[in-house]
Amino acid sequence: MANDPLNPEVGDVSFNGEEFRPYIQDVPTGGLQGMLTAQPNFTNVLKEILANQAQYGAKAGVTVDDFDDLVTTTAHIERVDVFIRPAQKFVEMLIETRYLLEDRRQRLALNVAQSVDRRALRDPQLLAKYEKTRAYRSAAAKKGLKTRRKNTEPAQKLAPKPAPKPVPESEPTLKAGG
Repeated sequence: MANDPLNPEVGDVSFNGEEFRPYIQDVPTGGLQGMLTAQPNFTNVLKEILANQAQYGAKAGVTVDDFDDLVTTTAHIERVDVFIRPAQKFVEMLIETRYLLEDRRQRLALNVAQSVDRRALRDPQLLAKYEKTRAYRSAAAKKGLKTRRKNTEPAQKLAPKPAPKPVPESEPTLKAGG
């Protein structure tokens, strides 16, 4: 890893994006809808415009301002592109790290509840002091039980009821002499 905040690589955790301050944008939700994006072969278009500007730009109506703006915008895009993949990887690592830390924190809190239960045998006041912690530990199990009950009730109501057993008809009896 290069570890150069001005030219980060995937896996780096230091970024210096101060150079973007003059033009970085936070677009409101939906603000990117309808924006144009580069199509295949756009690199060839840029090369053609750059190659022809000196000799044919004025004849083609390409102003110096438009040409300079195109060059500057392209340079900005190239610099932003240097940061995108490393920044995306960094965000991914932050999210994954947060999940790991949250798992650890949850397990520690659950261990506290178990410890309180064990030690409350000697010191019953602990139950009241850690009431919320102990309730939190049980909440997931209680919710799961409630969900299982809720899901089995409709199945029991919809289950076909067994057909009633037919009443046996009396079999004709043979009478002697008849």
